[in-house]
Amino acid sequence: MGARVTHPTKVLIVDDGDRYVELLHALLRDLRYATRCTLPGPCWECPHRVGCELTHAHDWAEAREVLARDSSVDAVLLDVRFELPEQRLLGSADEPLEERQRLQGLRILDAIRHLRPDVPVVLMTSEEAIGLERAAPLAADEYVTLAGDDAFDAQSLASLVSRLVARRRRYDDDDSYVWGQSKAMRALRHGVITRIRTGLPLLVLGETGTGKSALAERVIHAQSSRRAGPFVGVDLAALPDTLVASELFGSVKGAFSGAVDRPGRFEQAHGGTLFLDEIGNLPADAQRMLLLALQDGRVTRLGDTRPRDVDVRLVAATHVDLERRVREGSFRADLYARLNPAMAFELPALRERRADLRELCEALVRRRFAEGTNHDRLAAYQKAVGIGGPVLATFAVGKEDPPAEGVAFVFTEESWKRMRAHPWPGNMRELEYFLASASLMTLETDLDAAEQGRASLLGARLPVSASLVSQLLERSWVAPDAEGSSPLASGAIEPRAQLKEVVRDLETALFERLFEETDGDFEAMAARLLEGDPAENARRVRLRFNQLGLRVRELRR
Repeated sequence: MGARVTHPTKVLIVDDGDRYVELLHALLRDLRYATRCTLPGPCWECPHRVGCELTHAHDWAEAREVLARDSSVDAVLLDVRFELPEQRLLGSADEPLEERQRLQGLRILDAIRHLRPDVPVVLMTSEEAIGLERAAPLAADEYVTLAGDDAFDAQSLASLVSRLVARRRRYDDDDSYVWGQSKAMRALRHGVITRIRTGLPLLVLGETGTGKSALAERVIHAQSSRRAGPFVGVDLAALPDTLVASELFGSVKGAFSGAVDRPGRFEQAHGGTLFLDEIGNLPADAQRMLLLALQDGRVTRLGDTRPRDVDVRLVAATHVDLERRVREGSFRADLYARLNPAMAFELPALRERRADLRELCEALVRRRFAEGTNHDRLAAYQKAVGIGGPVLATFAVGKEDPPAEGVAFVFTEESWKRMRAHPWPGNMRELEYFLASASLMTLETDLDAAEQGRASLLGARLPVSASLVSQLLERSWVAPDAEGSSPLASGAIEPRAQLKEVVRDLETALFERLFEETDGDFEAMAARLLEGDPAENARRVRLRFNQLGLRVRELRR
């Protein structure tokens, strides 16, 4: 029997007929895995069943309605082949009907990844189903066969669904890393969840300051089977080329001038995770040594002849194009292959996750005052103005109610508007420094006032000067090698059978980007695109928005 769960799991079945639906209902029923079924029958009336609430959609239109309406859908079970009429199928009308039916499940999978990039999807196949090799880029979580000798049994199917849902919920409940709600981060989270347990090397890409080291330590290492072992990070950009090899692999006395007996970072990370930041900076000799260490699972200290066994999960990160470095000859092709580029994932720039800005600000301000000197200074302020309870910093905008506990750093509505419009070329690192400067300077000013006996003028809300915000944003830096903010980069567009489909993809990406940046204000979107009457232009933009199949409710999720 399957393990009992404490709260319902919502599964959406997408199948044009009833063959899989009836089978799945039967399998989950036998495992006491459902509370309620849309099909009639006395087997579902038992009030003691705990588990899975099944919902059925026959095509993408119905599936989209369910996913847009119900954010609590935990998993999707998706058929591959759909015997539907042409008007209910995704894809180009120029394609043969048979081809569209044969690949409809993959088209729906693609659409799900755009709408709900983080929801687990299981592709259901029969023995004659084909085309699954095309599903890998779309990140199907699992494939199951529901016919023939290789068919999944009831226990295997229930276990599979339970495992996928439990894995996703574990990340939902973890507050050590801010995932946010932007589509870019939801897609990243799905990629991390599906790759993290393999134990293979991982390559993390992204612009400078996007938080690659935080992802490596707080998520990849902390959620892996090696979490009980050490996490050892090395910033290769901060090391002179002459010291990289000894830093990574260690040395013995006499190996070079000033050398002493010491283990390298590989040995220190034994049983855990070794994070190599900016691996594109690795010099040629160290590249060769790293390749051998990954191949053999052994390292030899500089000046020594005795190899030492190491058991390390490698996570590498870079903001440069390693593939281009390979073509140029400055990075070894065999080492690049060992870094497992097929499983690489990229952290989005902060400008691509503006929907997460508020949540990020709250987390960064809270973390800044959680310990150390900053915590002590905040404690001194709370004592001076008579605020009891825990020493806690929060983030607020405008006239929001003061926090129930602690102190809120309050930014004006105009300041918040400027923060949302700012391009953040330094990404998370820039945001962190900005918030630290704004909050610490405000705290010190008000703490001085409190210590001078003017505490009666102060309280749980510390207003952050709008002029200070302006000064800090105007002094922002430009991150090295930062990409432009255009959503029309060709790398973000999938090849299509027809050029008109590519154009539509580009237009859709542009509208989604503008919708996010303007908080869904169609007049503001129109002002970025058209000249002339604002009201008329807003109407035209809204009309095209709808023609592209975009929905306000879905984008505001």
